[in-house]
Amino acid sequence: MEVHVVSGFSLTNRMILYASVLLAPAQFSSGIKSNCPSNLGFLAYNWYTQLKWYQAVDQKQLHALSMVLQHFNLIYSISYIGGISSGNVYMGGFLGFGTAGVLLLNTLCAWISWATNQPEGFDLYHFFFFGWRTLNHNWHKFFLVWEIFDTMLALVVVIYTILKSFKIPQEDSHNNDEDGNGAGATWSRWARTLALIPLGSAGMLLATWPLILWVELIMAKNHIESATDWVAVWLFVAQACTLIVPPCTAVLGCFRS
Repeated sequence: MEVHVVSGFSLTNRMILYASVLLAPAQFSSGIKSNCPSNLGFLAYNWYTQLKWYQAVDQKQLHALSMVLQHFNLIYSISYIGGISSGNVYMGGFLGFGTAGVLLLNTLCAWISWATNQPEGFDLYHFFFFGWRTLNHNWHKFFLVWEIFDTMLALVVVIYTILKSFKIPQEDSHNNDEDGNGAGATWSRWARTLALIPLGSAGMLLATWPLILWVELIMAKNHIESATDWVAVWLFVAQACTLIVPPCTAVLGCFRS
C-alpha cells in the first residue's frame, strides 16, 4: 500500500535535491573573486528545502523518511560550504550567516525527527544497512549516536563557515595583484566554474552515492509517494541560472570590486 507524505519528495524533487548537492564545488568556485550574487540561489533553495522539512517534521508527515535526515545532516555539513564564497565581504557575511543558520535548522529537524517521528515507525519502517532492517528501539539508539556525531560536526562547520565567509573576500583582495582582476581573468574563472560542474559533481557523487542509494531504497521499500513541489523546482532553476550565467563583473560596472 502506498504511503503519501508531504509534497517535495517526488522523484523530480529528489533529483534536483541530489543535483544541488553535486553542484557544491562549482557553487564555491562561482563566488571566488566575484561580487555577483551567484550563491544567493543556492542559499534560497537550501533555506526553502529546510523550512519544508521542518514543517513536515513538525506535522509528522515524513513517515519512513524520518530516517534519512541524519544522513542528510552529515552530507549538508560538507556541501553547504559551497555556498559561502563571495568577493564582497558584506555578501560573504550574509552567505556565511545564512549558511550557518540553515545548517542549524537542518540539525534541529534531524533531532525533532529522531525524537518524535521515528518512534512512530518502530517495527514498521524499513531501511537498508548491510541488509534490510526494521526500525526498533535498538536501531533508534544507532540513529541517536549518528545524530550526536552529526551535531558535533555541524557545530564545527557553523563556526568555520562564518569565519571563512569573511576570510575569502580578504584573501581575494590580497591575491588580486598576483592573479589579475581584469576581464580576461574574470572569464577564466567563469570557465573554471563551468568545468567544475561535471568534474566537481563527479567528485561529490563519489562521496554522496550512499546517501542517494539510502534514500531511494527507503522510498521504494516503504512505498512512499509524494507530490512535486514546483516552488522548489523553480528555486533550483534560479540556482542553476545564477551559477552558469556569464560573470556580471565583466559586464556591469556596479558589480566590480
